[in-house]
Amino acid sequence: MKTTDLAFRRWQLWPLFLLLLAEAVAWWVFPDAPGQPLTTFLTPFSALVAGLILLSGLLPALLRPAPETLLAGCLATVLSSILVTPFSVARLPLNFFNTPVIQAITPFLFLRLLNGISLGPLAFHLAARFPIRSAVSSRRLAFGYLLSYALLVVFLIAPWKPLRIVAGLALLTWCLALLIRAVSLLLKASRLVDPENPRPAQQARLLFFSISLGSLLSFLRPLGIIFRTELISYDLMLASLTLIPLGIAYAVLRHDLFGIDRALRRGLAYAALSVFLLVVYFALTVGLTAELARLWPGLRGLAALISLFIAALAFEPSRRFLQYGVDRVLYPDRLNFQQAVAEARLSLTHIVSREQIVQLLSQDLPPKLGAEWASLTLAPQPDIPGSVSSQPAWNAQLVVGGQLLGRYWLGPRRAGPSYDPDEQAQLHALAGQAAQALAYAEALEAMRQLNRELEARVAQRTAQVIDQQRALAAHAERQRLARDLHDSVTQALFSINLSARALRRLVRRDPEAAISGLGELEQAAQQALAEMRALLAQLRAPSPELESNSRTKMRSDVSEKVDLVALIQEYSARLTRDPAADEPSLPFQVKLTSPLELWLPASLAYELAQATREALQNAAKYSRVDQAQCEIIQADGWLHVTVRDQGVGFDILTVPADRFGLRGMRERLAALGGELTIQTAPGQGAIIQALLPVEDYGIAKAQEVDQ
Repeated sequence: MKTTDLAFRRWQLWPLFLLLLAEAVAWWVFPDAPGQPLTTFLTPFSALVAGLILLSGLLPALLRPAPETLLAGCLATVLSSILVTPFSVARLPLNFFNTPVIQAITPFLFLRLLNGISLGPLAFHLAARFPIRSAVSSRRLAFGYLLSYALLVVFLIAPWKPLRIVAGLALLTWCLALLIRAVSLLLKASRLVDPENPRPAQQARLLFFSISLGSLLSFLRPLGIIFRTELISYDLMLASLTLIPLGIAYAVLRHDLFGIDRALRRGLAYAALSVFLLVVYFALTVGLTAELARLWPGLRGLAALISLFIAALAFEPSRRFLQYGVDRVLYPDRLNFQQAVAEARLSLTHIVSREQIVQLLSQDLPPKLGAEWASLTLAPQPDIPGSVSSQPAWNAQLVVGGQLLGRYWLGPRRAGPSYDPDEQAQLHALAGQAAQALAYAEALEAMRQLNRELEARVAQRTAQVIDQQRALAAHAERQRLARDLHDSVTQALFSINLSARALRRLVRRDPEAAISGLGELEQAAQQALAEMRALLAQLRAPSPELESNSRTKMRSDVSEKVDLVALIQEYSARLTRDPAADEPSLPFQVKLTSPLELWLPASLAYELAQATREALQNAAKYSRVDQAQCEIIQADGWLHVTVRDQGVGFDILTVPADRFGLRGMRERLAALGGELTIQTAPGQGAIIQALLPVEDYGIAKAQEVDQ
């Protein structure tokens, strides 16, 4: 409640303050015993009971100003004014019915009579509006006040005795009827239990029992007027009336009667508990001191210290135990609230999903807290609780590192007071932990999303790399086929072409030599056919290996080795038998300088031999000389294969692009990890050298010989 609203509502309590002032002035001006001290017409017990009743009515009005608390304050003021001074039926004037009552009674008796008559309509009015508003109309309430005071006026001023008697009986009957009607309204309200809000029925039930039991003797006491005797003593009636403030106090503490803040109620309860403990503490100290002094008369001071020490040790455990008992009896919802918040905070330490956090705060937690509803709005949603059934009772922003993540809203309790400062502090701590859990969940989700995106990108990139590798593999395979066709079939066809050209010239001059040449030509054609079939078999292989991995295969396949010298000797001999010029009488010669043997892995030896064969073929075709040198040297872990001729040479920059010989040689050596160098110029011959690292293959150096 805002301060301005509270001040305005307290200003509306002026009738209560005016009534209280009027009662005090009347009680002072018209005492029961004029000229006598207060102790002559007050007793401690009557003052205590009247003070308790007055306090039970004034405190709710001051703490929660409202029409209901105003009525309760007025009723308590009137009742306490009646009870503060004892009254005996025997003190009534004897000529009570012989003369008009207004002339027979004193101002003090008139004041008590007026207050007593006011109890009926005030009690009826309060019960009709609180704790559950009944269907009694305002007209009926006003009629109750008017009839009560009209009968009182008739009873006071009626000149005829029969009329006074009838008016008196009617007034007594009417007041009792109003009181009985008020109690019946409380009984009816106690039976109207709302499952969603059972507190009003609980309050009505407590008020019904406390007022019924407390007022029972008060209803019987007026009967003594008829018999002019004390049927029930005044102190006994006062003792029974103490049930009313006690019942009201319990209803305030247990069921929040009049909506008094629970923090104040708990403070009052704990204050009373502390006073009780202090009394017990001092009693225990005094008792222990006396007992120890009796046992050790000479150590009275030490006994006092020991008593204080023992009592101090017992004070705090006793306080905690009794406070827990008070909370369990009077405030079980507070313990349930603390347990629910503790369980929620524990759950937040294990939750890593945003959906689970929303489920916990929006659906699981509110019923445990007793809240009507809860709403969790997360950014960038609007900062409003949405469609709710009542006004929010508490809310807090979810902020982490200065960033607003959302807001948490709680509706009012289904039954009970609003959230007190201690509970709000617990809720704020819960909101802070929920904000951290949300930030962690969002960060984790962002990391998961990033991981999914990275996985998708990696998969996409892997597919691209695989496609590129397939394209490169296809390209490498085409390059290999081109080299193999050039180095095998093309060379064979070239040799067949040269042989056929020479045989055409020999047919007329030397038929026998032509016939012999035709046999060699047939063998060359068969060899070309075999090489073509071998290439076709490789093409039909299920998984041809990439040439880029050929060097690795060569290094791992060390069990199968081939003599490189023997391969080059075979190629040289075959080239020597092929006519390289127009005159077959001048064959091409190859001078080979190499070790006796040089064993290399089979694939490595064949590739190097093919490159050497290509270099020798080029020398035979284009050098225009009949001799070339081939030198094989192994030094410092490198293998040097050099083909040298003293022919016409050529300009390397002017070699046509469709000449695949040099290109194929470079590719073969690059695949083996080596390199090809060419030294030539027009008219200066040519030197083609292949360099290959062979130390990884464990090849021993052999003695070089000339062949």
